[in-house]
Amino acid sequence: MYEPVRIHRRFTRRGRLMALFMTVATLIAIVVTVVRTMPHPPPADRLTLDELKLMIPDGAQTELVAAMVRARIAHPDATAAASAATACVASSTPHTWDSTQHENATTIIQVGVALAVPERGQVVALATAMQESQLYNLGDLGANNDHDSLGLFQQRPSMGWGTPAQVTDPVFAATAFYLVLKRVPGWESMAVTIAAQSVQRSAFPNSYAKWEPDATSLRQEVLCNTA
Repeated sequence: MYEPVRIHRRFTRRGRLMALFMTVATLIAIVVTVVRTMPHPPPADRLTLDELKLMIPDGAQTELVAAMVRARIAHPDATAAASAATACVASSTPHTWDSTQHENATTIIQVGVALAVPERGQVVALATAMQESQLYNLGDLGANNDHDSLGLFQQRPSMGWGTPAQVTDPVFAATAFYLVLKRVPGWESMAVTIAAQSVQRSAFPNSYAKWEPDATSLRQEVLCNTA
């Protein structure tokens, strides 16, 4: 009795491709299932006032940095000044600013340059001061004062920004603002108003946005005049 001849079937090229496709699809499905079922960390919450207070360096620390900043302003780096001069293109600001406002804006920019804060950070600082004080170094306004807010950035001594004398010193106030801004994770990629609000914690968080064009133009104007 003869045994039937067994014919071994070979996979065709199309069959091999289909098998490979099914294998890859199965692996992808497994990976997607694993990723979906993995625990994910909750999204980061916005900083609370207590957390923000921890970010603010104490007055003594800020004063040390401010002293360094004053020295750098008094003796600016010649290379940086030359670079600013060659890149300068004058532009007019949407609003008119008087000599006092120009002087305070210049201080804010000089502090930013001394601390190696990029252009965007300087624009954030200017927009913040425009909203908070109209670029005037405000003292106690009595009944019109917002809590104990003082100075260009309306910083509050009770929140750890410094003494009343310190926060009404433009160099100190700008230094304190920049130090906290640089501690905000990802501030460089934030919209100007969000970066400003991350530092200020204002009751009007969207108020800084309208000052971005002014801040950008005034910064350029100050650099041109300084150069």
